[in-house]
Amino acid sequence: MGPPFILRPRLAAVLALALVLAACRQVAPPPPPLVPVVQTMGTWEGRGDHTIGITSQSGKFQIRWRTTESADAMAPGVFRVTVHSAVSGRPLHEVISHVGAGSGAVDYEEDPRQFNLMIASADVDWVVTVDETVLTRP
Repeated sequence: MGPPFILRPRLAAVLALALVLAACRQVAPPPPPLVPVVQTMGTWEGRGDHTIGITSQSGKFQIRWRTTESADAMAPGVFRVTVHSAVSGRPLHEVISHVGAGSGAVDYEEDPRQFNLMIASADVDWVVTVDETVLTRP
């Protein structure tokens, strides 16, 4: 009966050491919250029809645009932007349809993927900037 008494103090010491180590363990702080950050994907300008390819990590972006009448325009110009799937090519949504000079911004949200912005214009010069909102940790 001698050995069981010897093991019990050892077992008690091991358990006490385990409890002390567990109590001293540092609890990791929670990660900082995600914050929205706006990143400019690009700015394009031109005249006539154009295709702009973008890859959106978040699927949430804003299209800012400005049109001016072409110097040789005989009538008010037309400016349209349609978002297409870059994979299938299918149109997803016409987001801008404007006649004449003007400016504006439109927000778009879809699943993250590759998109094509199809610009159809006549008798206007245009500038388009795309900004994406992504969530990141500071």
